[in-house]
Amino acid sequence: MIMYIHNSRFNSSHFIVNTDSHTYYRSNNRLNFSERINLLCKKIFQSSLNPFFSYINRDQFQSQWREIFWGRKEIVANRPGSGLPLPSSSQTLCFVPPSYKLSFQDKTSLSISSSHISLLMEKSPYFKSLWSGNFQETLQDPLDLTQKEFTYLLNCLVDASFKVPLEDLLSFIQLADYYQLAEVVKILEEQLLDAYKSEEGELFNSTEDSLVKLKEVLNFAHQYHLDALKNYLEFTVVSNLLNQAPDLTEFEKILNHFLNEIEELNFSKNAHLTDAHLLALKNCENLKVLHLQACHNLTDAGLAHLTPLVALKHLNLSECNNFTDAGLAHLKHLVALQHLNLSYCENLTDAGLAHLTPLAALQHLDLSHCRNLTDAGLAHLTPLMALQHLNLSRCVKLTDAGLAHLKFLVALQHLNLSYCGNLTDAGLAHLTPLMALQHLDLNGCHNLTDAGLTHLTSLVVLQYLNLSWNYNFTDAGLTHLTPLMALQHLNLSYCGNFTDAGLAHLTSLAALKHLDLIGCELTDDGLAHLKLLVALQHLDLSGCDKLTGAGLAHLKLLVALQHLNLSHCGKLTDDGLVNLTPLASLRHLDLSHCGKLTDDGLVNLTPLASLRHLDLSHCGKLTDDGLAHLKLLVALQHLNLSHCGKLTDDGLAHLKLLVALQHLNLSHCGKLTDDGLVNLKLLVALQHLDLSHCGNLTDDGLAHLSPLMALQHLNLSYCGNLTDAGLAHLSPLIALQHLDRSKYNNLTDVSGLAHLTSLVDLQHLDLS
Repeated sequence: MIMYIHNSRFNSSHFIVNTDSHTYYRSNNRLNFSERINLLCKKIFQSSLNPFFSYINRDQFQSQWREIFWGRKEIVANRPGSGLPLPSSSQTLCFVPPSYKLSFQDKTSLSISSSHISLLMEKSPYFKSLWSGNFQETLQDPLDLTQKEFTYLLNCLVDASFKVPLEDLLSFIQLADYYQLAEVVKILEEQLLDAYKSEEGELFNSTEDSLVKLKEVLNFAHQYHLDALKNYLEFTVVSNLLNQAPDLTEFEKILNHFLNEIEELNFSKNAHLTDAHLLALKNCENLKVLHLQACHNLTDAGLAHLTPLVALKHLNLSECNNFTDAGLAHLKHLVALQHLNLSYCENLTDAGLAHLTPLAALQHLDLSHCRNLTDAGLAHLTPLMALQHLNLSRCVKLTDAGLAHLKFLVALQHLNLSYCGNLTDAGLAHLTPLMALQHLDLNGCHNLTDAGLTHLTSLVVLQYLNLSWNYNFTDAGLTHLTPLMALQHLNLSYCGNFTDAGLAHLTSLAALKHLDLIGCELTDDGLAHLKLLVALQHLDLSGCDKLTGAGLAHLKLLVALQHLNLSHCGKLTDDGLVNLTPLASLRHLDLSHCGKLTDDGLVNLTPLASLRHLDLSHCGKLTDDGLAHLKLLVALQHLNLSHCGKLTDDGLAHLKLLVALQHLNLSHCGKLTDDGLVNLKLLVALQHLDLSHCGNLTDDGLAHLSPLMALQHLNLSYCGNLTDAGLAHLSPLIALQHLDRSKYNNLTDVSGLAHLTSLVDLQHLDLS
């Protein structure tokens, strides 16, 4: 089938189908919708039946059907005795030819396969309508479409990694949106976002032309609902320009460009932000999100300037230590607020919370580390019936009586009471009406006992429960967790009084994905109770120092496991690691401080092809031969060999194939020399390299690091033989953000620092 596409800013109701040339052309005679569809359907019938009529005799029956489908006769009722029914107007013929040839406005053409046509019809309602005979143009000003543009759109759909030139991205997003290719819009938005992030601080500045351009892009993001791009431009780009403004006048000049559009601003940790700056926000009538975390110069007077911001939904005032109860009185007008963060506002008292009662829309309230709040303050929260998330962590004056005020907050889904040390079992009884609770954090509530856990049995939708750092829980207490069938995350770390038998009560928690048992007094027999938890993805057994390799045998069935932490399990030996070989999904394995492991144990890791993160630090018996077993783990991104003191230059030769490595820690590997660093130069994806306390390294060794152009963090502290000349080898590392040359620093004068002038992204330089 040949279809010529002429899409040059027209209203499609002026176009009709010419059945001789198979093209669309302009006509002064407007056809109604049904007439156009009728003609289009005839065209589809004609084109699809061409192959059919080519292979049958030209008898009278064939001729009559040809005349019907070719549009020369009207379709009539079936003749008596006819063996084939005639199609009715309600029937639809679906036919996908082997290929299409598309012809464009610029006289170019393109043939595409039927699979691509099918893909376009699947992904785009526009093309589905166009090629199914139900098409009607809805926009008054359709967009041009050239062969190049169509090819780019199709390539983006077929290959998500296909890159469109930066200068064309906005126009292609516009085209993809018009042709209802939502997936392509998302892909192109991500490309544009990545481009802006890579050029952060360079694409936009505070000049007039740049601000106008930034506003245009921001308006474009609003128009085409590019939320990720919009959020980045507002929360990062515009906010950074405002944060860098040298004075209030410049701040206001920049802000005035965005008064009507801006919805999000982030001034967190801006040491120069004052109450006067908040006054400048008064005309940002669409502002919905405002972050003022750790803006230490703000006072209660500044909060008064926020009262006109009636659209505000999210306000972060965390770590603003000057705010008092009087300041919170100004928030009562912000009735659209849904999220309020007052954590670490240590001057607030119960009286301040009284000003929050009008905020009926509030869903998320963070009062953590507000150490002056008492039970009486929580009484002011009872009208906030929409609350879903409440953080009271480290509100150390709260007692059981305070929790009684929470029982009315029946919409509550997330409650953090960690390190509220005065709470007892009686307090947990007040939580039983909170049937919607999904997340409960009782970490560090050290007065709780087994009896308190009985009050949690009604919380059947609970998905997250943190009971860590409580030495009063015993095996009997864990029986009360068995009804919590929805639990996905359970933390029992440092609950030292339950034993292997206690873990038997967890076997019914079939949904469990994350289990923390750090520092528990467990033995190999206890792990036998975990083998039924086949949904487990994360298991932390670090510091369970009674475990041996025999215990790991019980983990073989946990094939969904992605993260396993066995650090400080000092009794583990090489034989035990053989039990890890079935865990093909394992991505993160921590064996640090397992001092009995040797080279022979590492051979058991070679089947773990999915491994991304491996920590072998403080495994002092490992030698160069052990590293040979790692060379097949080509997916590794993070490798920690710190304090593996027997490693030499020869061992690093086995790392050459690990080209995906991004993070490598070789600190305290004292036998390494300059020759060993030769083996690192192929690891061009490295972003973080720690060579601290490698005392044999000299300036010549640093020359081997110059190809590591992606390096962002380099630690050379306690490398006493390095001098000014060595820094010259670092000048090509233009991505470097953090350089540590502290201790035993042999820099003699500023000439050494001159070698670092090319490191324009350097944010941290330690020469102490």
